[in-house]
Amino acid sequence: MNKQSPKTVLVDYEEKMSLDQATTFLETIVKKLKEEKSFTLTQGDKIHQVTPSPQVELEVKLEERNGKHKLELELKWREGQEFQGLKIE
Repeated sequence: MNKQSPKTVLVDYEEKMSLDQATTFLETIVKKLKEEKSFTLTQGDKIHQVTPSPQVELEVKLEERNGKHKLELELKWREGQEFQGLKIE
C-alpha cells in the first residue's frame, strides 16, 4: 500500500481580468524567475516565497468543453533537486 502525504494548498486564487492584465501578471512571474530565480506571492497577510529548483517539469494542457477553453501551465519541482542530465567535462 502506498501512503502519500496530504497535499497542502498554499494559495488558491481566481480572478476575472482582461487578457492584457493576465499577460502582465504572467510576464512579471517570468521576469522574476529569469532575473532572480524566485518570486513572492502575497495574499492578504500571507506571503509565500516561490523558489523552484534548477530542474523543473513543465506541463501544458489545453482543454475545450462546450465552447469553453482552458489553458493550464504548471511547473513542478522537488526542493533541492538538481539537474541530473549528462555532462561532458
